[in-house]
Amino acid sequence: MQWTPGSTVSAVGHTALLIWLIGGWGFQADPMPFEVSDVSIVTSEEYAAIVSATTPNPSDVAPDAPVAPPVEQTPDTPSPDEVPPPPPPPPPPEPPVAEAPPPPAPDALPVPPETQAPVATGPVQDEVVAAPNLNDAPRAIPRPSTRVMAQPVAPPPPDATPDEVVRQQVAPEAAPDAPVVEEAQEETAPEEAVTEIVTEAETPTGRVTEAPRPPQRPNRPTPAPEVEPEVEVAAETPAPAPEPEPDPAPQTDEDAIAAALAAAAAVSAPEPDLAPGPPMTGAEQEGFRVAVNACWNVDPGSQAAMVTMTVAFDLDQSGRVTGDVRQVGAMGGDASATEIAFQAARRAILRCQGQDGYDLPAEKYDQWREVEITFDPSGMRLR
Repeated sequence: MQWTPGSTVSAVGHTALLIWLIGGWGFQADPMPFEVSDVSIVTSEEYAAIVSATTPNPSDVAPDAPVAPPVEQTPDTPSPDEVPPPPPPPPPPEPPVAEAPPPPAPDALPVPPETQAPVATGPVQDEVVAAPNLNDAPRAIPRPSTRVMAQPVAPPPPDATPDEVVRQQVAPEAAPDAPVVEEAQEETAPEEAVTEIVTEAETPTGRVTEAPRPPQRPNRPTPAPEVEPEVEVAAETPAPAPEPEPDPAPQTDEDAIAAALAAAAAVSAPEPDLAPGPPMTGAEQEGFRVAVNACWNVDPGSQAAMVTMTVAFDLDQSGRVTGDVRQVGAMGGDASATEIAFQAARRAILRCQGQDGYDLPAEKYDQWREVEITFDPSGMRLR
């Protein structure tokens, strides 16, 4: 290691600094002045004597406190209203209750001699009673009347005059104070009226409804009838025999054919069409369209999504499809895309009908019996 001038200066400076710090040159200072007091030592007895000389002695007897003057007590004056209540009187003794004599025993009723009913020799058969027919129960039959109104009117009293307004009969009364003349008012009542006209079929026949009777006991044996003596009767002249009626004309083949055709026409006659109901509202058509649209699913990226398919089908009164779904028309796409679009529309119609059919108003069946739907990717149309 070579010593450079800087290293030499540094080593000399550090060495001088260490010697100066160890030697302490220049750190000597003059001591500060301080005061000194003289102290004498005393014993505890001397200290107690010094303290007792400076402390005053308390008096042995405390001064007497002033005595409070006595307060005069006012004697309690008895109130004149306070009178001791009289003691309650003792309850009167209960009189002895005389026991009621026992009731006399009832006289024994005479027992009539039992009469034995004659026993029938034949087998006993229970009487068979037919069950009542509930359809023959009597029902209220309206009274015959010449007037028919919405509300039935009770028959008027016999002395009342027919009128539309009901009035009570008022007799003139003579007031004792003021002689007021009151006009007599005649009693009036509306004529009798019923809600329907009574036909001859509803006229009561007067027949009493027969009620079922319980089975009766077997009848007593009927005594044998007495043999009456025979009486000779003169022979009567026999009545002439009635003339035989002429035989009906034989039925020809043409009559038989006409009768058969009439019977076949009556059997195969179509039922009359139901009365057309009110047209379906927009809300009902929209609900049906939404119900079918919920099951319609077409792949947006296929060619079938570009086909506008129109189908038709029939519904029964429960809202279920009858027959099969028919293709009415198609626009756009090739044959395979048209077939895929038709099958998607057919599956949507058959799947969404469910078990109970579509929810459509029954009173408007004539309006939705035949349905035609257009499946358009831009929006389904119902007709």
